[in-house]
Amino acid sequence: MEDRDARRFRIEQLKKNIKRNTSYGELFNECIAVLNINSRVYSLEKSQGLADKMVNEFNFTKWGRVDWNSVPNKFSIKDILELKMYELDFNKNYFIIWDEYNLPVIETTIGDVIENFKDITDVGFDTWIVNFDEGLIIENYHDGEITVGKKK
Repeated sequence: MEDRDARRFRIEQLKKNIKRNTSYGELFNECIAVLNINSRVYSLEKSQGLADKMVNEFNFTKWGRVDWNSVPNKFSIKDILELKMYELDFNKNYFIIWDEYNLPVIETTIGDVIENFKDITDVGFDTWIVNFDEGLIIENYHDGEITVGKKK
């Protein structure tokens, strides 16, 4: 238990350090501050690799949206809280990817995403929440449209 508390303390210190030393903007820093202590911020190199993986696994239109015609299982929701009605494992990790290629990807649980959705989507114009293992993507389009799709 002592190791766990020490790790939590260290993660909090790192989060505070990230907040002070990054130039990703105040909204990104606020997002980091509200996310679960177990969330992970990736390096820009790893983040760009994850963004490339998303684009390779899901078809995108030339204007930067998921090509929903190529996703067999999809539905729209009006509010992110509607995801609680579906059989999702709220402890599974998802990647948060923004439309700005220079922002780091964050990995956190879908429960954390639901709880902090506004802070997450305020960071970028368009936002995708992706679980590659599940083949699941959630797109928050800048006009407020939220679409959930599963390619399997």
